[in-house]
Amino acid sequence: MNEQPPIQTECVDDVPLLLAHMERLGLVDILDAHFPAHGNHRGLSLGLRCLVWLAHILSRANHRLDRVRA
Repeated sequence: MNEQPPIQTECVDDVPLLLAHMERLGLVDILDAHFPAHGNHRGLSLGLRCLVWLAHILSRANHRLDRVRA
């Protein structure tokens, strides 16, 4: 009865957490209200695209541009 159960650890990614938090803040609606898309755009709204992009930047903790050429 003194046996310890095996402990398993799992890595939880931060992107879903960031996306949910920014969505709860209403950033999609705020960005869409201030930056309306032009008539030729189809697909995801600008606010949703920015939300995914911001989540990626915050997840990587790196906002620098990468060099294309040395």
